[in-house]
Amino acid sequence: MNIIVKRILGIGLFSSCLIFLLSGCYETHYYNRYHHHTRDWYDRRHEPPPAGVDFNIDVDRR
Repeated sequence: MNIIVKRILGIGLFSSCLIFLLSGCYETHYYNRYHHHTRDWYDRRHEPPPAGVDFNIDVDRR
């Protein structure tokens, strides 16, 4: 019985670590793919944004 509990805890710990690491990989991929749509990305490279992109968005605050 004690061996079974240790194996279950080991598998649970391994699965938790794997899920944590894979979620970090996906977050890094998402950031690297979509972060270039910010004004800072274009400013650092001294490039104009694509046609039709307007960073000056009027926000209606009430």
